[in-house]
Parts: sequence; C-alpha cells; structure tokens
Amino acid sequence: MPLAVVGVILLGSAELGAQSASKIEIPNKLGLGLSLYNQTQPYEIASLEVQIPGVDPAMLEDLDVDNDTSSYHFRIDYWLLPFLNIFGLYGQIDGSTEVDLQGIDIGLPIGLNNLTIDYDGTVYGAGAVLAVGGAHWFADVAYDYTETDLDVATSSVKASIVTPKVGYHFSGGAVWVGAMYQDTQERHEGTFEMPYLGPIPFKVELNDREPWNYLIGGTASLGGPWVLILQGGFGTRDAALVTLEYRMF
Repeated sequence: MPLAVVGVILLGSAELGAQSASKIEIPNKLGLGLSLYNQTQPYEIASLEVQIPGVDPAMLEDLDVDNDTSSYHFRIDYWLLPFLNIFGLYGQIDGSTEVDLQGIDIGLPIGLNNLTIDYDGTVYGAGAVLAVGGAHWFADVAYDYTETDLDVATSSVKASIVTPKVGYHFSGGAVWVGAMYQDTQERHEGTFEMPYLGPIPFKVELNDREPWNYLIGGTASLGGPWVLILQGGFGTRDAALVTLEYRMF
C-alpha cells in the first residue's frame, strides 16, 4: 500500500536536476510540494491467526485480499549535489483492507463476513534521489521509506519503495516512463463480528502480492517557480499521483 502509501513519492524536479547535472549547476535547489495519491492493489497473507469453529487454518492461506489507500502529504526536498537530492514528507493516510472470507465453508447454513479493516492516521518518511542527464534525456532512481502512526494502536503500515525511471525533458516540462518496487509490511490485530458466533479475534500480516508495477508521468511549468506533476501506475498495482510544487533558491 503505500501507502501506502503510498505510497510512493515522485520527485518531479528530478528531471530538472538531471538536466543541470550536465552543466554542474542546480537552479532552485529547494522544493516544497503538496501531493495527492491513491493506489489499489492485491495483498498476499504472510500470516493469519484467527480461530473460526470448523475452519482448517490451511484454508486461510490463499485468500483474496484487496487494499485501497489514499493519502495527501507535504514534501520538502533539496539538491545537495548536481546528482543527489534528499527529501522528507509528512501527511495523512486513509486506507481499507478487505480479506475475502465468504467462500469458506464452515459446515453451517451461514457464511462468514469478510474481514474489513479501515484505518487512518499520519504518514511520514524520508528518502533520496540519484540522477544523471544530458541535453534532452535524464535517468534517476529514488528510494524512500515511510511509516505510519495509525488511529488503531494494534495496526501498522511500513513501506520501502524504489523508483527507477528514464525520460525526455524539454522547455517547460518533461515526460518519463519507469517502474516502482514497493515492499509493504501491513499488520493488524483486533476482532470482527460473525453471525451467531460473536466477536472473533484475529491477527494478520500482509505483503504486496506483486511488488513491481509500471509508471508513466509528466511535469509542466505553471509559470515562475510553480510546477505541476502527474503520474500513473499500472499493472497489478494501479495508482495515481498529483503534485503541485514550488521551487526556490
């Protein structure tokens, strides 16, 4: 998830820094950005502890799990060197994870409710970008690590993300293609209600079913220091990112 975050951070100014790298100069080193992000993806169950009468635990190993995560966050970044950018982020996350239990036969004339976990809270993290470039091309790879402080004390989401991409820059903007590797560790503990059975305690650990997806994006100058960044993710994980950035110094 991304979340996770999301989540998932694109430094839209990376192509600007890559362009400057060939000239050994970096205009507008400091950037401030506000991002909106959403992603949907399937999870796989790393472990699930739940005591349901009449259910063999082995039946729970290959359940379908779907996650939907949205976030908005503030980011600050700075070009330390012509090829090195560092950044930090802080914002809010809202997510929902659903484990499909309806297809499990418990030997009774009732079915199981799906296990749905809704959560929200604070997301924060940091990372870095390495970039190279030429007259009209650039390549960069970003790494970021994020954690969450959720409203449920027994829940946590952590993610490590690597984002390589290559692109073409021109006067007033750039376009790129790339990929994202996302390693999410989502953990939840609590109870869920079952018909006739009452509250059932559970503990679940989840990972990305497919860590890689594809990216396509672009950036455009809005005049002066303002930059608009758009990016989409495709594959097993679908995602959309919109960032408004202000660059200075």
